[in-house]
Amino acid sequence: MTQSILDRLQSDYPDIPPVVRLKAALLFFGLRTEKGVVRALVEAGDWAFPNFMPHHLSPDFPAYRGARQVPFPYLLRLADDTQVRLRLKEDSPFTLRHIDGTSLPELESTDLAWTDEHQQAPLTEAPQGQAYALYELDRRITTLSFEPRLLWSDALTADGTPFKATGLSQHGDMLVLNPAPGCEYFVAPFGHEKRNLSCQFCLYGLPDQRMSSLGQKLFQAELPEAHLQRICEACAHPQTQARHLYLVSGSMVDMAEEGKRFVQLARALNKAGLTDRYYVACGSGAIPKESMLEMKALGVRGACFNLEVWDPEQFERVCPGKSNFVGRERWIQSLMDAVEVFGEGNVMSAFVGGAELDGEGAFEDQEAALKSNLEGAEFLLSRRIQPIYSLHWKMTGKQRGLEPIYSLDHFLQLNRGLADARRRHGLLINPEFFCRRCAYMQLEPDYDHWWTDTMVESP
Repeated sequence: MTQSILDRLQSDYPDIPPVVRLKAALLFFGLRTEKGVVRALVEAGDWAFPNFMPHHLSPDFPAYRGARQVPFPYLLRLADDTQVRLRLKEDSPFTLRHIDGTSLPELESTDLAWTDEHQQAPLTEAPQGQAYALYELDRRITTLSFEPRLLWSDALTADGTPFKATGLSQHGDMLVLNPAPGCEYFVAPFGHEKRNLSCQFCLYGLPDQRMSSLGQKLFQAELPEAHLQRICEACAHPQTQARHLYLVSGSMVDMAEEGKRFVQLARALNKAGLTDRYYVACGSGAIPKESMLEMKALGVRGACFNLEVWDPEQFERVCPGKSNFVGRERWIQSLMDAVEVFGEGNVMSAFVGGAELDGEGAFEDQEAALKSNLEGAEFLLSRRIQPIYSLHWKMTGKQRGLEPIYSLDHFLQLNRGLADARRRHGLLINPEFFCRRCAYMQLEPDYDHWWTDTMVESP
């Protein structure tokens, strides 16, 4: 690849902020899988906040600290605090070098850098500041580092439970709490049988061993009191360095029961004073308005009920559980109810960009998908609901590599249209709810931050 991607994007989309173009390109192309970069990422795994999936070392590398599956950084942190989810791609034009511009050292299987002595040494510490420079081909673009693993993630509760085993994770400024990860749509009840009606892009909510350690039981809303205490203890850690606390869980087939689960969680957080410390948002399904009102009284400030796809036929195809047990119209009504409860700027609905273009029955024309999504944005914004789009990184092939379904140009065109619609409706992303320090696969906060700064700086 010899043509500069960033030069081409600047020529084709001069009205899109440079940071948005760069972030979109990194989400699509990632970093090149050259050995020096992989070595740096493996060694950064000692101190960076880890991806939820380990990295499998290729045969070209010796084991690291005795393991061939090693933690890898989750998030790139650019010099201006832009967050980008890390991915690797063989033909990427982007690579890392030392801050002084020198290449990162490679590591061959015969290299003595990862000797037994090194394997037993203490973990390396996070470097100060921006330790690396990002290059496209031979041109330096910016400096960067990785989001560090903070002290809370290695702490234990009073009964010896690791904080990270409470369902808590972190995306920059946002703590994400998932105390009940098993999604009932995977085993949806139909008479005497059960069917998998999960959203077609999703593997995250698959019921598995996480449920046992967290005390979750399918088709039962209530969370164990002992686990609620552990959750509050973890969230109360003084060094989370987070401003937002986003509550999620696996979907329930009964929205009233799911509402009870989130009210119970909000009550525990309120009692512990955590709804004062964080902007707490409810990332549930389309729960009843009564549950929203209870949560609002307990200090929850925002809601995000995710439609995932806008087109009615695609919603039914991609989200069969949501379609069967809730229904699209009821979902939209719940979002409008949430605006009444939580107020303007505090209600969002997330969409998976590309899900409507993937699989049998999908849109065959990206222009039709773009038109549908922008029509949806007009509908939602006119009702003071904020749509946000992340990329669908589909799991494909033997290595289950993550590949976006949208083209890079399509994603930029979509986000340009969304940004224009937000400005036209006078409803920018609320940074108290969702800021650029926690948006790692979305472009909306970066777009609006740039636009707001430009307006402030203008005479």
